[in-house]
Amino acid sequence: MSNPDLSRRRFLAASGAVGVGGPAALSRFPGVAARESARSQGDGEFTQQAGAQPQPGAWPMFQSDAANSGYQIDGIGPSEGVTVRWRFTPGARQILGRDVSGILSSPAVVGGTVYIGANDGRLYAKDAETGDQRWQFESGEVLARSPAVVDGTVYAGASTGKQPIYAINAENGSERWSFETIDALGRATKGRSPSSPTVVDGTVYVGSAETSIVDPRGAVYALDADTGDTQWTARVDGYVDGTPAVDETSVYVGGSTGGVYAFDADTGELRWQFDTEDVVRSSPSVVDGTVYVGSDDTNVYAIDAETGDQRWQHVTKRGVQSSPSVADGVVYVGSDDGGLYALDVMTGRRRWRYPTGGFVRSSPTIAGDTVYVGSSSSSVHAVDADSGERRWRFETDGNVLSSPAAVDGSLYVAALGGSVYALSGTSPSSSVS
Repeated sequence: MSNPDLSRRRFLAASGAVGVGGPAALSRFPGVAARESARSQGDGEFTQQAGAQPQPGAWPMFQSDAANSGYQIDGIGPSEGVTVRWRFTPGARQILGRDVSGILSSPAVVGGTVYIGANDGRLYAKDAETGDQRWQFESGEVLARSPAVVDGTVYAGASTGKQPIYAINAENGSERWSFETIDALGRATKGRSPSSPTVVDGTVYVGSAETSIVDPRGAVYALDADTGDTQWTARVDGYVDGTPAVDETSVYVGGSTGGVYAFDADTGELRWQFDTEDVVRSSPSVVDGTVYVGSDDTNVYAIDAETGDQRWQHVTKRGVQSSPSVADGVVYVGSDDGGLYALDVMTGRRRWRYPTGGFVRSSPTIAGDTVYVGSSSSSVHAVDADSGERRWRFETDGNVLSSPAAVDGSLYVAALGGSVYALSGTSPSSSVS
């Protein structure tokens, strides 16, 4: 691990929730807000810092905010039971002579609209209450990444072709701009795919991979949110699959060679690199000065966001591709061993493990006292955040590898098998499987 001396440290004041009446505008400090009373931990006290959150009733990007916290203050999801309010199944497209269908994208929900990309090459905007279609955008490429919706624009990355990143009008689906990833010589490249974008303070941060013979490395891009112009590019060894996490100073990503990187958010200069023993597909989360991330080496790591030093690690039985979520002094994360884990933020000690019946690459969503997570067992689970006990389990039409969005008492979740569901809460007496 390398930890170069830092030339400066920028402190920006945390700001409150913004974006009333429309898509959320996020400030540079995207940490999550604390509940009124923080829990006291056995080895110290954890208080989640106040910061900018989307307004209640919105889930604008992967893991809710630019920190990838997976938690939203005042978030509400169905806690006692579920019924299907609506369900939508997109079509298929042919790639190399075979039909490709289903959904890997996680939903974004802003202003009463659900935005979701599909493997059929379309980005859909659906009425959150009824499921009626508002518009669809034809990209011609697989849209497996999760969209981000900020200031009236939807940012989405395609997973095939020359890796275009699109900026789309959130009201009518018209294209505003597109960006093609480039190699070190400035040439458009064909590679793996961009990550899901993170948008904060007028900048789109996105990771990708290039497969050019000249420059086989991946990259992290900072793009102007209004124009798509490049602000900076930082090269890394291997591809970047995970969604960048951003705090008041840095952009954090993982790479396929096992590295976790911190780049200066304004310049792209490398601040530190932390090395794991295997691929890092997990998207980092950064909360209160700590970066939490999983690795295929079976570990969940807690890393000091300032120095890159390890604080703790927790070993699971298989690789960890799920992105950690953090709330109320607890890290929630899934593993390929089939478990949803609750870990103490201060020590990494396990509080509980919930078995889902399949591998967990979905990233947990925390709303109130409930944790929601998908599983390869073709199901989504609601789990009590304190005890780890099941509240309900809902069967879907395929593996759930994307992450749910909890908004206004509803849960929006997509299955690789083909459908996106709007689930509503019912009375405590309702029966579920």
